[in-house]
Amino acid sequence: MNNGTHEPNLVRRTLRTVGLLVAACVIFVGVLSALAVAITSRAVNAGGSGAQVTEAPGSPGGPGGAAGKKPLSI
Repeated sequence: MNNGTHEPNLVRRTLRTVGLLVAACVIFVGVLSALAVAITSRAVNAGGSGAQVTEAPGSPGGPGGAAGKKPLSI
């Protein structure tokens, strides 16, 4: 076995394989990130696009309700 002729070919193939794996991971993570951003932005926009709901006075979310009070310590 002649190491002088096989070694540069092995190094070249190894570096090529490492480059392909890194590129595949970058593309995979990029696609997943873009998909996650698209899903979350749609969810946030869908929640904020509805009509504003006003709470009646005395209800938990309205003025004078439980939302305005500080919680008591036990």
